[in-house]
Amino acid sequence: MASNSIKVVARFRPQNKIEIASGGEPIVSFQSEDTCSIKSTEASGDFTFDRVFGMDSKQHEIFDFSIRPTVDDILNGYNGTVFAYGQTGAGKSFTMMGSDIEDEQNKGIIPRIVEQIFASILASPGNIEYTVRVSYMEIYMERIRDLLAPQNDNLPVHEEKNRGVYVKGLLEIYVSSVQEVYEVMRRGGNARAVSATNMNAESSRSHSIFVITVTQKNVETGSAKSGQLFLVDLAGSEKVGKTGASGQTLEEAKKINKSLSALGMVINALTDGKSTHVPYRDSKLTRILQESLGGNSRTTLVINCSPSSYNDAETLSTLRFGMRAKSIKNKAKVNAELSPAELKALLKKAQSQVTTFETYISSLHEEVNQWRAGQPVPEEKWVPAIEIQPAKKTPAEKRAETPSAVDRVANRRSETPSRPDSRMDLERAGTPTVLDKDEKEEFLRRENELQDQLAEKESQIVKVEKNLAEAKEELSFLKEHDTKTSKDNEKLNTEINELKMQVEKINFEGKEAQITMDGLKEANAELTAELDDLKQQLLDAKMSAKETSAILDEKEKKKAERMAQMMAGFDLGGEIFSDNERNIRKAVEQVDALLEISGNGEVVAPDSLRELKQKLLETQGIVRQAELSVSERSELDEEHMKRREALEKRLAHVQHEYESLLERNLSEADVAEVKQRLADAYASRQDGEAELISELKADLARKVEEAKDLRAKVEELEQRLKSGAAVNGANGVAAVNGKTVQQQIAEFDAMKKSLMRDLQNRCERVVELEISLDETREQYNNVLRTSNNRAQQKKMAFLERNLEQLTVVQRQLVEQNSSLKKEVAIAERKLIARNERIQSLENLLQDSQEKLTAANHRHVPTPTFFPHLHSSPLLSPLFFHADQSISYKTYISRTANNPLSSPPPSIPSSHLASPSLPPPLFPFNPPPTSSPSSPLPNPRLSYQSNYSSNYVDEDPLD
Repeated sequence: MASNSIKVVARFRPQNKIEIASGGEPIVSFQSEDTCSIKSTEASGDFTFDRVFGMDSKQHEIFDFSIRPTVDDILNGYNGTVFAYGQTGAGKSFTMMGSDIEDEQNKGIIPRIVEQIFASILASPGNIEYTVRVSYMEIYMERIRDLLAPQNDNLPVHEEKNRGVYVKGLLEIYVSSVQEVYEVMRRGGNARAVSATNMNAESSRSHSIFVITVTQKNVETGSAKSGQLFLVDLAGSEKVGKTGASGQTLEEAKKINKSLSALGMVINALTDGKSTHVPYRDSKLTRILQESLGGNSRTTLVINCSPSSYNDAETLSTLRFGMRAKSIKNKAKVNAELSPAELKALLKKAQSQVTTFETYISSLHEEVNQWRAGQPVPEEKWVPAIEIQPAKKTPAEKRAETPSAVDRVANRRSETPSRPDSRMDLERAGTPTVLDKDEKEEFLRRENELQDQLAEKESQIVKVEKNLAEAKEELSFLKEHDTKTSKDNEKLNTEINELKMQVEKINFEGKEAQITMDGLKEANAELTAELDDLKQQLLDAKMSAKETSAILDEKEKKKAERMAQMMAGFDLGGEIFSDNERNIRKAVEQVDALLEISGNGEVVAPDSLRELKQKLLETQGIVRQAELSVSERSELDEEHMKRREALEKRLAHVQHEYESLLERNLSEADVAEVKQRLADAYASRQDGEAELISELKADLARKVEEAKDLRAKVEELEQRLKSGAAVNGANGVAAVNGKTVQQQIAEFDAMKKSLMRDLQNRCERVVELEISLDETREQYNNVLRTSNNRAQQKKMAFLERNLEQLTVVQRQLVEQNSSLKKEVAIAERKLIARNERIQSLENLLQDSQEKLTAANHRHVPTPTFFPHLHSSPLLSPLFFHADQSISYKTYISRTANNPLSSPPPSIPSSHLASPSLPPPLFPFNPPPTSSPSSPLPNPRLSYQSNYSSNYVDEDPLD
């Protein structure tokens, strides 16, 4: 077992922005590679370490000098530890991890260690088998948390004889390459607690420990060695004034500084040469790193410092910590497992020693027996002493067996009989200096059990504290909610009371609306009856309209009959005209056939010519007949015109007689009105008849012209027929004449149709005039019949006017009577509703009086306060004298016209619940009547009938 000191390396970083902004200046100078000098206001001096790296140092320089030998020791079976210590923001995490593990220049110590381990494994002999496993944990708020399984946040620390100190339940992952280790490091780094402070934007809030365990086995000999490397990134020591920590960050800073203080105490105990006890158990950090500090490990400490005067005190503290740690002596040994051959050699050696010791012991027994028997033993027969190499003892056993230490402990116990000042003193005073093997194992077993229980209890405490915080928060929330609910309840009660009043008001208004609705229903029924009457009248009008339409149909039928009779004479002529027209067409066709025959050069037969001549003669007769019929029709038109003029004269005479009759039988006002109507009707009718006469005259003139044209055409046709008798003449002229005859026949046909249409129109007009003449005659006869007794007619008109006036007056009286009856019924129903409203208010008033009486019985003190109560200006408005008292019904009767008027503001309830209210003294009966001049009380005030004083009640619904 080799004894070696902790290797301490100092590294200074450049000044950062905060230090430069605060006016900091470099205070460190480098004397050599292992010495630096500090010039500070607090202290100055030189500090010597194994190596000092300046502000421009590279990551690989620190690794090559400080860490590479430690990695080689791990592969040789030793335990190793690498610390990074310093204040917050000094560069510890940068030194251990670097800015990026993939960056070749800036990656830190841990990635380089991993790469070197796997490089050395690849370069090792083929008969060596390696296994590498890693674990990652942090100590946060004095609780061990597995960064690879963050749900395990309170792991216990155990110690066993074979394994030493370890963390129970820590997840270990087997890895086979550098990338797998990097992945584990990223996974754990993401779960690490990091927070921003004024000194560092990414300040580590916990101590992280990355453990690499390398086991190697010789497959040929069976021997095995294992090395365990602890890579520790300590959280920085913090000065609260600079970091600005508060709240949770402040609690974290307390725990960090506490664990670093425990680390400093351990180092002090290991280096002062006086302490008999090293307080490893004061902190989880020192307990885990117990073997790294004065035990079985080769340790390297990297202290990171700031060169600025802004942090001179922290820099001096860090350098002094490194100086003390440099004095710690570790005793590292190879963690080897012997092969079977080596174990056999050791067994053989032990057996030979046992034989030698047994022979030596028997010789000593014989010599002792001779001495005890009183026989002298010659000096030459004395048993020679065997030199036995004493067993190497642990540093703790050596310190325990040192007489000066034992004496000091005994003296301290004798000089201080009083009880120890702390629990630690009790533990240290009761700890035995030397423990047997069995006792030590039992002690470690018991300690492990207690550690498990302690971790479990701590987890329970954390859980209970969390539940307590949640319960307190919930309690505060419930209190706030209860207060808010109470306020809301009071508000809702007030709103409910207001709504009750509004509901009662609405009910009262609903009753009045119902009464009004009933009145409207009755009015609606009357209107419905009137509507039925109007429908009946409409039905009668429709029946009369049907009768009128029947009369009109009869007139139309009569008009059609007359038209048929008038057109009957023309139908015969028309028929003859049609036969003659057919004969003329046949003659024309025959002329065309003869022209075609003569055009072909053939001879026309004499029979055909004679037949054609005969037809021409017949055609002449037809033409003469047509002329006669045209002349007869013109004569008929003249007769109709004369007849129409006579009818118009007769109609004018009848209208004149009718007007004179109306003048004799009507009053002056009626005569004027009738004259105006007749004048308007006569003017419109005269205008229409004048227009009709002018149109008929124009049509007659046009027809006369057309008749003259027809005569001329007929004469021309006769001439052509005569000239067409000579068929054997020029053929070309005959063809042309044939075409001319056809055209003239077509024109004659069209003229015939137009004449027939005009004739029919004139007949219709004549019939209409005859019908209107008949109607006028009937009206004239009716007027003659009604104008027999003029005096009776005047008397009848006077009676009819009186009857109409009386009817109007009677109708008005009936309507007024019915409306008054309806108003009386509505007023009675409203009065009933108001009485019900008054009754409900009285009931509410009585309930409030009973409540007030009960409240007064609960809160009324002795009667000695009665004079003071009457003299109080605050409560004086609450009382009335007997001469001012009126009943509530009297007030309601006075305010019946406005039953829903808003009441005046009520008296605050604090006045009513005053402890100074007097008890009942004697019954009070209000007077039966009230003085008209007495002031009216508040409708919401009442009198207590059994009290001598009248109290004011609150709103009955409040």
